[in-house]
Amino acid sequence: MVARETETRRDLTVEMAPMSVLSTGRALVWTDQAGAVWTMPVGGEPKQLSDQKHPDFAFSLFAAGDQLFATGRHGVLKVDLEAGAVTTLPVTGLPDQPEDAVADRDYLYVTIFKRDDVLRIPVTGGKAEKIANVSRGVLGIHGSTVYIASYAAGTLSVLTPTPRLIAKGLPRPTAVAADATHAFVYCERDQVLRKIDLATGVETKLAGDLINSDDVLVDGDWVYTRSWGAKGTLLRVPKAGGAVQTLADDLRSPYRIASDAGAIYGTSRDDRRIVRIPRSTLSP
Repeated sequence: MVARETETRRDLTVEMAPMSVLSTGRALVWTDQAGAVWTMPVGGEPKQLSDQKHPDFAFSLFAAGDQLFATGRHGVLKVDLEAGAVTTLPVTGLPDQPEDAVADRDYLYVTIFKRDDVLRIPVTGGKAEKIANVSRGVLGIHGSTVYIASYAAGTLSVLTPTPRLIAKGLPRPTAVAADATHAFVYCERDQVLRKIDLATGVETKLAGDLINSDDVLVDGDWVYTRSWGAKGTLLRVPKAGGAVQTLADDLRSPYRIASDAGAIYGTSRDDRRIVRIPRSTLSP
């Protein structure tokens, strides 16, 4: 592990290409291209918690309240930082290769690779319940309200608690985030990040000419995403609309974004870096 720090950011170079990332405020957690889960406490050193066979290949991290989980090749994994362990969540009725996942404090919501099933799973494990059929679904969540966009059908809907269509005609949506009043959706066909009013379905363009911006994070008054192209960038745009701000423009295949009270994080997959940008360096 090598750390490089400047006044505006800190780069952590890790052993294997980092994929997804989360921060608890006390520790950074990430998965790598080989399917391992790693953690690094504030002021500490990286520690590997699992590998692709023990207990399973880990893909994307997600949080359910203060509990951490990851999608795995054969199920859902629970990440226990206090115990320093990754275990398989005991679930019945869950097909292999859960793909997208979000959670609230009570339930995990997952889609399945190459299937239309959307499943709900108690955070303690148990039976996976099928709650919807959505072709190539992409999930987002705010509080306990789950949203889903269909890549194939071009729709955005409320999934739970009460299913409702919000918008249609979206050109290949691949990422969804939400706050109390709007959803923020990236569509790959026209490379546009949209703000969609949850009550009316009215769309507003926030940013365009974005490439592979398949991760969107809503944090305070800002929407964060990434773009590939000749220079991989980590960027943000005001939720109210305005100029796009570039936070980093030297990333190679930027992949996932996370935040905590102190910083914004992004993984730079192809040069094995996790970038930390302190909030104190960002404009209000």
